[in-house]
Amino acid sequence: MPLYDYECRSCQHFFEALVRTGTTPECPKCHSLDLERQLSTFMMTSDEHNREMVRKERKRRLPQHKAEQNEEYQAALKEHLEHEGH
Repeated sequence: MPLYDYECRSCQHFFEALVRTGTTPECPKCHSLDLERQLSTFMMTSDEHNREMVRKERKRRLPQHKAEQNEEYQAALKEHLEHEGH
């Protein structure tokens, strides 16, 4: 039985699962079957692993980062429009 690393596409939970031939793992947190198999850490060097983890963290944080950028833009625009009005 191979051991695989997975990320759940539904809830972004990372987990390991022993997978038997013919079985489909499910997320232990939300029970979704929409999973993305990850590169196992034993197959990568430390540098490769670190780059992969940074890539995943950036991907995870992207929606929050875009929302923060939009808030900053809206605040600056409002301030600019208020300043022009005076």
